[in-house]
Amino acid sequence: MNSTMAPMVTNITPSEGMTPHESAMQRRRELGQAIVQLRKRHNLSQERLALDAGIDRSYMGKIERGERSVSIDKLWAVCDALHITLTELVITTEAIHRGRDLRD
Repeated sequence: MNSTMAPMVTNITPSEGMTPHESAMQRRRELGQAIVQLRKRHNLSQERLALDAGIDRSYMGKIERGERSVSIDKLWAVCDALHITLTELVITTEAIHRGRDLRD
């Protein structure tokens, strides 16, 4: 019998002292930071990533700055353009979140 382990999922809760709205805004900024980090790691310009993902460059900038919510379809497109999994994007975002919590 082939047994596989499901990936470990951490509970993502609002940061202490933040309203759900403030927490969502913070998470958008962290997601944007993760995309920038991964984009730079892959030596891609914002324009190239946007083009490869089929997203307008100005909209990509807003995603990277945490100014816009992003649909799961667009996240998949960004991940495909970066040649990463959605899991990798989430892990990178979570690492940024945890790092921020450690510094606060």
